[in-house]
Amino acid sequence: MNRVMHSLLNRVELIQRLILLTLLGGFFTLLVEIRFEHSVVMGEKWQPWIPIVYLITMLVLLPLGMLFFRRFGRALLSALFIGLVVVGTLGFWFHCKNKPIEAVRHVIATDFEQPGHIKISNDDEETNPPVFAPLSLAGLGLIGLLVSLMPMSSQVNNKES
Repeated sequence: MNRVMHSLLNRVELIQRLILLTLLGGFFTLLVEIRFEHSVVMGEKWQPWIPIVYLITMLVLLPLGMLFFRRFGRALLSALFIGLVVVGTLGFWFHCKNKPIEAVRHVIATDFEQPGHIKISNDDEETNPPVFAPLSLAGLGLIGLLVSLMPMSSQVNNKES
């Protein structure tokens, strides 16, 4: 029984690492996409730099957290993922232009309009950023937090003893 449990727990650690590596790839992809999407406003405002700088930080520190997962990496990753939830939530606030209820109401109303009959803004008008896009960062942060808080095999083995 102990051998089966040990094998199963090693699989859990392997799955944890694979999920973290997948998140790392997702962070790189999001960094490239956000850098492209924010390129127009990066010279005008400081807020577009927040997810870019944070994702670069994640790309540097996430492998470090994975490498030292049993020592201090778990705490490092938990803090980084909580920070990512905060960055995503802030991005949602900024994309809503400090009026989240109105922005969400507008998105929902647009979803119920007949396709092809939605008013398209002129080139002169300022376009609105995608309201829910930053919440993808918050969602990935929550996934990473769950993975980093999963019990390690040594913790589970100690509880069984």
